[in-house]
Amino acid sequence: SAMYANNMANLLKHVHGKEKAAGFVSNLYRHLDAGEEGDIVSRSIVCCRDGKAVAMPPPPQPTPPKPKAAPVTAKAEAAANPLRTAATGAMILTVGVVCLLGLGEGVKTSLLTTFLLAGAAGYQAVWGVAHALHTPLMSVTNAISGMTA
Repeated sequence: SAMYANNMANLLKHVHGKEKAAGFVSNLYRHLDAGEEGDIVSRSIVCCRDGKAVAMPPPPQPTPPKPKAAPVTAKAEAAANPLRTAATGAMILTVGVVCLLGLGEGVKTSLLTTFLLAGAAGYQAVWGVAHALHTPLMSVTNAISGMTA
């Protein structure tokens, strides 16, 4: 894949340095000869040299986490009124339905009802899913869509 090829190209650029391809082997041997002072990447990709096993360097220590700064006290946001939120949503939906019905013969009432119910059910299903379940749910949905299409 392109990502694998890009990683391999970056590895080769890292090992051969400024000397390009001509300096690859000499740089690799120089890092191996330097022992613990040699480049860890170069020493990690070689398992043997002249028929002898090359010791794997110890993994680098993880970077310690930065200390957390004291949180800045922000103004407490006012909690949204659920009644007002629901009323706003219902009003927007009502205006949308009235606009669609205003088209007259262009939209059959049964199709409009099916569309609105499917939209409401889909909205509730999608927004009711926890974030951790979103990806598996979408993969199953795409698989079902692929089988039925």
